[in-house]
Amino acid sequence: MERTKVLIPILVLLLAIASITTIGCSSMERSTQSGYAYRYDDRGLPNTTSALDDRKNWEREGARSELGPLASEKAIALRQAVRREEKLLDGQQAKEMYYKARPFLKSDAERLQFLRLESEPARERFLAVRGVAGESVTHPPEIQDLIEQNDIAYGMTMQAVQAAWGAAERKEVAGNPMYGNQKWYYSEQVTSSEGYTTEHRTVIFEGGVVVGWETR
Repeated sequence: MERTKVLIPILVLLLAIASITTIGCSSMERSTQSGYAYRYDDRGLPNTTSALDDRKNWEREGARSELGPLASEKAIALRQAVRREEKLLDGQQAKEMYYKARPFLKSDAERLQFLRLESEPARERFLAVRGVAGESVTHPPEIQDLIEQNDIAYGMTMQAVQAAWGAAERKEVAGNPMYGNQKWYYSEQVTSSEGYTTEHRTVIFEGGVVVGWETR
């Protein structure tokens, strides 16, 4: 009996401490810079709505950065949709097919159409209609003219550059080769006031297309 009388005050004290701790945690203000303010609500439960909004804002800013400050909201939304569908690609074969074809797809609308096709045969037919299926590639007339002049331009695919300049002497690959982020190195003998000299060229690809080059 005496032992019970001693235990009751102790239990009451423990319950009071737990209650104060709970009230303190629920009323505590979270810094908006800590990150927790967005991930948890006032009860300390995951705030999935805020987390989703943050992710959408992050994706929107990423798309805006890729497209430039003058991009329309429609273009930004389309790029976001493409990036989401790219992440949903399932299987190495599907990924390789898409990233090999991506430089030849002329717009985000065309890329999105390709990504939303449900089967590999449907995607193969889609590419065949555009002349980029298998190993054979049909270059647009303006690109074919550049190839015949042994010249290159922004936006040219790796296949077009190789057709214009031949195989690169050396290649540097950033990350997985599938994504088409590479540097190709060429050297060529050219005439100068001092006779012949070696000209070194570097072609820079991002996403499988030319984004710049250097000559020295």
